[in-house]
Amino acid sequence: MGIGTPPQQMNILIDTGSSNFALAAADNQAIDKYFDSSNSSTFSATQKQVSVPYTQGNWQGYLATDVVTIPSMNITVDDATLSCIYSSENFFINGSNWQGILGLGYSQIARPDSSVEPLFDAIVRNGIVNDTFSMQLCGNKFNGTAQGVLVGGTSLSQFLVLGGISESLYEGPIYYAPIHEPWYYEVVLTDIKVGRESLNMDCKEYNYDKTIVDSGTTNLRVPKRVFQEIIERMRMIMEALPIGGIPATFWDGSEKNILCPDDGTLPWETLPSIELHLGMTPNSSFGLVVAPRMYLRPVHDIFDPLSNGTCYKFAITPSDTGTVIGAVVMEAFYVIFDRVSQQVGFASSSCGLSVEALNHLINPYTNPGGDNWDCAYLRYHGAPNALQTVAYVMAGVCGACLIPLVVMVIHWQIVRCKEHKSDDYGLLHEDHTLEQSTE
Repeated sequence: MGIGTPPQQMNILIDTGSSNFALAAADNQAIDKYFDSSNSSTFSATQKQVSVPYTQGNWQGYLATDVVTIPSMNITVDDATLSCIYSSENFFINGSNWQGILGLGYSQIARPDSSVEPLFDAIVRNGIVNDTFSMQLCGNKFNGTAQGVLVGGTSLSQFLVLGGISESLYEGPIYYAPIHEPWYYEVVLTDIKVGRESLNMDCKEYNYDKTIVDSGTTNLRVPKRVFQEIIERMRMIMEALPIGGIPATFWDGSEKNILCPDDGTLPWETLPSIELHLGMTPNSSFGLVVAPRMYLRPVHDIFDPLSNGTCYKFAITPSDTGTVIGAVVMEAFYVIFDRVSQQVGFASSSCGLSVEALNHLINPYTNPGGDNWDCAYLRYHGAPNALQTVAYVMAGVCGACLIPLVVMVIHWQIVRCKEHKSDDYGLLHEDHTLEQSTE
């Protein structure tokens, strides 16, 4: 992307879990370049500060406006709002080759407040594209027939389509889950299965306090109670398999949840898949299959630098902020964010996933006797509705009616206390006189 006049070219990370267009505007040890506002004739800074904390890391900056171009899509926005980062901690990553982040979420989650216009909103406002975008994320293990780009020395097939859908990026049907609320891309989980067996938990627990589709999060993150149930099911299945070298820390959701098989291989065909079932209508759902090759990520054993074996990291982690369907799941799908119809679609990706990938979608089915939307987490925000307003008015009227009664009770208590004190004084006076007479 190009920022400023003349344009300064920067690589930008796509994030559906935030809304700010934030980029490095000062030198940082983790990156090789940054946006130099002094070299842009169209740059205009504001006095508004912005700070964004993450589970690990944070950044601070200020808001500004400038020209932004996306040359590959022939897109230009003359008045784009930028979040210029001047300070950060554990945000930029060494060797990642990106210097900013493009938040594609709704303005409701923009920082410091919803008055900040996301870049995609500005593109739509200018009539450049329709209010829909889609993406195809493919990791190393999915490389195949698709043409990709070289990112950080690794061949990755990753495509972002602004304004619609590209039929060349998916195969088969597209199944849509309605957006429960337009802030994050929030959907509703109706069930989670391990090895085709339901966790049999109250479905509200899957969505506590939300379920979102977030390309900026690597792992599949689930609420702690759900995580513990998944782990128990996984432990029973995997410990019965001929897999050596499973450490206890592999199951605790820590940074050390690394699995290094004794012979460097895993029995992929016998490992359980995990299914995420999403509400499609009030009484129907469809499923996303998270295969073992998706939730077990190949890594080097960073805790044993001398090890030459192949290790795997468990890409399902506990969460304090609800379920996050991250890149580890999205990599198997072509994902459509249809903001016009308020829905998120999933189709099998065409990025060389092999025949197995075509089975990553579970066809829609009916849930007899249930309402899927009852599974959603209910949060209160915004202005009260008409019924709440009437309730507040009635409460006020009742309170006003009680005021005279309260005043009368208080007055009666004061009078009673005065009479009681007068009686006590008389008794004390009589006792004192009696004592003097006795003497």
